[in-house]
Amino acid sequence: MEIRDRRDELLLLVAVSGELPAGWSGYAIGSDSYAAVLVTQLKKEGDLTVRSKDGMKGYLLRVRAKRYLLEEYGEDVEPYLSGAGATSHVKSEPEKRLRLHRMSMVWVFCHRADIRIFKSDTPELFPAVHRTLLGSGKGGFAASYYGTMEWKMETDKEIKGSRACGILLASSFYVVYNTMDSLMKWAPKTERNLRNRMELRMKRSWSVELGGAIIMGNRMEMGKRLLVSDGGLKGTLFRLDDVYEFVYYVPFMAEAMVQLWLLCDVEAQSRFRSFLCKVLKYVREEGSGLEAGTDSEGKRVYFCYLFELWQIRRILGQPFHGGGRVFCFTYQAQTLRELFPKTFIIEAIRPDKVCRYLGWEKRKEGK
Repeated sequence: MEIRDRRDELLLLVAVSGELPAGWSGYAIGSDSYAAVLVTQLKKEGDLTVRSKDGMKGYLLRVRAKRYLLEEYGEDVEPYLSGAGATSHVKSEPEKRLRLHRMSMVWVFCHRADIRIFKSDTPELFPAVHRTLLGSGKGGFAASYYGTMEWKMETDKEIKGSRACGILLASSFYVVYNTMDSLMKWAPKTERNLRNRMELRMKRSWSVELGGAIIMGNRMEMGKRLLVSDGGLKGTLFRLDDVYEFVYYVPFMAEAMVQLWLLCDVEAQSRFRSFLCKVLKYVREEGSGLEAGTDSEGKRVYFCYLFELWQIRRILGQPFHGGGRVFCFTYQAQTLRELFPKTFIIEAIRPDKVCRYLGWEKRKEGK
């Protein structure tokens, strides 16, 4: 899909969002200063309106902008601007608006990470004819994100209350959540029904396996809160359970896009792991244990840069003995230092260096 300019880009992201959080307008187009000028202009011209209520401020499309988008980008915006399920219907209740904000953040983050989100760019999620391979993107990267409107059906009564925001489809598929800056509500039975239903449908449509859940949030600190949560006093908040075998936490940070890229590109993930294994004396077979191996001093070495919660929980549950070395990205380091005993050495890797090594130096936030 060819987007004419950043004006159209912002309007399109508001369209798929229903209501774009005001604080995310700059992130949506890659410039806070330009976004401030652009929003003022769009409001003046009658394309955008602002809604500020119950502590939430967001931007919505006005009729003029909807007509323009339907004329210029009909295929990509029609599901969101037309019909009974359209996200553009006025939603004034705080909980419904918060839901739109949660979903909007994921739309914007994936878009800035160069993950395809518009219908004309993405393959059909549940094609009538079974597909065995995804088309490869530049550098072997190909990923598409689908919001709930694209995979929830009228018959899905059992998953109506799911907190999932969407599905990320690449070499595996992931169910994506957004916990923002507090523990999200969690009903294991509902989320398990969602996982089972998506696995069945994806098995029929694609030759891809469930990679697990990706939980996004406002700050890296939320990764720690998710990891240690006991579900709250009433047991209604998120806690690690048997719904997903793998649960990854990705904060809304530009540097953290490297996590999504690695999760979407198994070849790159294997190359990066092989590169890090050069520091090891003994390398454990991939996937056969918590640690990657041991170094020349016999210390256990752990690769935690994907910030998979179950892996971290299980490492912390082992007898510490002599501790070990934990490799992670720079933005994860402080959180892991707070979690691990002093006997562990946290070794931080710069995401930009990883991107250069994998040939991703031209793929950056704010494309």
